[in-house]
Amino acid sequence: MKRRVLCREFHSRAEAGIVRQLLLANGIETYLNSDDCGSVDPALAFARGVQLFIGEEDAALAEQVLAAATDDGAEDGFPDPE
Repeated sequence: MKRRVLCREFHSRAEAGIVRQLLLANGIETYLNSDDCGSVDPALAFARGVQLFIGEEDAALAEQVLAAATDDGAEDGFPDPE
């Protein structure tokens, strides 16, 4: 079994799911962990968080993918108008 490392922590499954799909699309196996009673009580995720784990050997690639996805060249968080 591959050793898993924490990649990111989120406040909701939806937020974690977006990043998870991005990583899966780039060939990175991911694992979500959340103590929200199996999605029955999503409010628990706000208090306890949703953890996104990846294989240790994919950590560098995952960071590159996430950096590229968030790097739009704007320092204020908004894309520059074209």
